[in-house]
Amino acid sequence: MKIKHGYKIRNIAGENVIVAIGKLNVNLTKVISLNPTSVWLWEKLGNEEFDAVKISELLVSNYNVDRDTAIADAEAWISSLRKAELLEE
Repeated sequence: MKIKHGYKIRNIAGENVIVAIGKLNVNLTKVISLNPTSVWLWEKLGNEEFDAVKISELLVSNYNVDRDTAIADAEAWISSLRKAELLEE
């Protein structure tokens, strides 16, 4: 899977949010805000293919987190992106 093309992170009023680039009549009632780790993952993964294992490896190598916690966090992150329809699978 990978992050859908056409979405970017923008800082709006101090919040990192995902916005659709170049789309008119976007539903602004569904705003997706990202914490710093989510922003880092989004930027790190860009347009490349990934899965929960790859994400967990990034988390383990860059944060003080054990593998079990990292895989659970990776799966939760993927689930959130999937729910927001931000993944190409």
